[in-house]
Formats: sequence, structure tokens, C-alpha cells
Amino acid sequence: MLQLRVDPHSGIPIYLQILSTIKDQIEHGVLRQGDTLPTVRQLATEHRIAPNTVMKAYSELQREGLIESRPGVGTVITAGGMVQQDLQLNSAIQNFKDATLRLRGIGMKRAALQDLLHDTYGPEDA
Repeated sequence: MLQLRVDPHSGIPIYLQILSTIKDQIEHGVLRQGDTLPTVRQLATEHRIAPNTVMKAYSELQREGLIESRPGVGTVITAGGMVQQDLQLNSAIQNFKDATLRLRGIGMKRAALQDLLHDTYGPEDA
């Protein structure tokens, strides 16, 4: 079941808040393939937002292949294991980039980072 909180004062467009929340919940297994999302009208009414805002988020998710609209069923999560794995990989890569920038900002040199990667992964051919 979708767990959504929107903050109209965050500076982040509401449709992006909806989009990222759904992606995050797919990534973490809260929403799984076959789960049904609330209708556009239900979500808009519940969170006091414009239906077009919800529709914009759902349209982007559909374009990305994460959801689809099924007549008589509603809007369904279509992201299977591979899509979920891709989302997890993309999230981990972004976390790695953020951490690398923080390490660089506090003075860690490239060689030290390479040593850390080598210690974590082992030799290059492993």
C-alpha cells in the first residue's frame, strides 16, 4: 500500500514528490509487482492536490515502465525484480557519488579512494 506524504512548502514540485516516493517504495519492496495504486482522484482528494499533478506523476511512471493502467483493475505496479534491481543500483550509485564528493571535500585523495575500493573489491580481475 502506498504511503505518501507531500509537502507543498518543500520547494520540490508535488508531482516529483509523488514520483520519487513511488520509486523509492518499489525499490525497497514496499510496493511490489501487481500492487494497485490509488486512483488519480483518490490520491488528489486525500492529499488535497490537483488531479493533473497526480496524473503527471503517474504518466512519468508509466513512461518509465513502472506502472500501467489496466481497465477494470486500476493503476498497477509493473516493476518486476529487474526493474527493482535497476532502481536499487541507480540509488546505490547516487549514494556512492554523494559519499565520494563528501570524502573529496574533506581532503581524501584519489589514491586513498582507489585503495579503499581495492580493499573492498579485491584485485581488479576478481
